[in-house]
Amino acid sequence: MPPLIAGVTLAVRKWGEGLGGWIGGFPWIAGPISFFIALEHGSAFAASTINSALLGSIGTILFALVYSLLSARFSWLPTVLISYSVYFSVALLSLGRDVSLSVAVGLNLIVLTAVLYFFPKPKGKNDVRKQPIYDIPLRMLVSTFFVVMLTQAADVLGPTWSGILTPFPIMTSTLAVFTHAQQGSDAAARILYGLMLAGYGFVAFLVGVALIVPQMSIGAAYGILMIGTMAVNGITIRLIR
Repeated sequence: MPPLIAGVTLAVRKWGEGLGGWIGGFPWIAGPISFFIALEHGSAFAASTINSALLGSIGTILFALVYSLLSARFSWLPTVLISYSVYFSVALLSLGRDVSLSVAVGLNLIVLTAVLYFFPKPKGKNDVRKQPIYDIPLRMLVSTFFVVMLTQAADVLGPTWSGILTPFPIMTSTLAVFTHAQQGSDAAARILYGLMLAGYGFVAFLVGVALIVPQMSIGAAYGILMIGTMAVNGITIRLIR
C-alpha cells in the first residue's frame, strides 16, 4: 500500500488533480483488500461480499459529493468527518438489504452517473502550498493503517460488513484531505471528480469478483480483473474536464 499512495500522489503533482484523481480511482486499495479476504477466507466468501460492496460504494460516491460541496465552507477536519458520517449512514441503511447483483449494479451506476453530472465545478485557482517533507510518508502511513484495519476486521464482521467496508474511501479521503489542506477546495473538487470518474471501472471490478473469482485461481482472477478495470477506465479518461 505505501508505494501505491506515494505513486498516486506523485501522479497528481505531475499531471494535475483531474488525471491524478482518475488514476487514484482504480481499485488500488479495495482490490488488495478483496484479494486478501479471498486468500484468508476463500473465493466464495469474497464473492459473497460483492452485493454489499456495491451498496457500500454508493456511500463512497456520496462521500465525494458531500466533501466537494462542503470543502469551500469548512476546513478539512469537519468536512471529512461529515463526509464519513454520510458514508456510514449509507452503510447502515444497506444492512439487511437482500438485493440481487443486477439491482446493486444498477443502483450504483445510477447514483454514480447522477453525481458526476451534477458534480460542482471548481471556479477559483489553486492555493498551492509547498508540501512538507513528511507529506508522502504520512499519506502512506494513514492509508496502510486503514487497509490493515479493514482486512483484519473481516475475521469478526462477516461477509456483509466486509463487503460494505471494502469500498471504504481510504484513497478518496486521503487524497481529498491532503489536497484540501495544501491546495484548497477547488483542487480537492478536481481530484474527487477524477476519482469518481474511475468509478465505472471499480463497478466492473466488483462484478468480476462476484463472477470470476470463484471460477479460477485467485491470483489469475484478480490479475484479469485489474486488466479489465484498466480497459473500462481507459474509456472514461476522455470525460475528464
